[in-house]
Amino acid sequence: MKDKYKDIKRYLNRAYRLTQTKDKLEREYEKKQKEVGNISVSNSEIKSNKIVSNVENKAIELISLKNNIDLHNIKIEEIKKEISCIISKFEDENLRDLLRLRYLEFRKWEDIAYILHYSDKHIFKKYNEALKEVEKILMST
Repeated sequence: MKDKYKDIKRYLNRAYRLTQTKDKLEREYEKKQKEVGNISVSNSEIKSNKIVSNVENKAIELISLKNNIDLHNIKIEEIKKEISCIISKFEDENLRDLLRLRYLEFRKWEDIAYILHYSDKHIFKKYNEALKEVEKILMST
């Protein structure tokens, strides 16, 4: 049963995985920003114009990282819209909420069970129902 819905889970988890990558890029961006603010200059670097090159390189790295982050944000929003469209086709409001909490808000299973007033065991039963519905929806498109 676990492997049966592996592809569907992977499909639904795309926004989460991209968000993790984007978060990593944002941390790197912040680190590089601090590095730019902490550039120290020696007299020999000023005389040889190395300082300009060093600052330019750091600025280019920052711009590149920022563009990459922006592209990730766009892709994440596109994927979330796609998943939201699938979820909206569910008749069962609880299944819609379950998938919304998991794949659009990236909530933990314990949180979802608590919010929906399910036991830990029951949440996974409902989750399997939801995966079956997603499969039906994807097969019909």
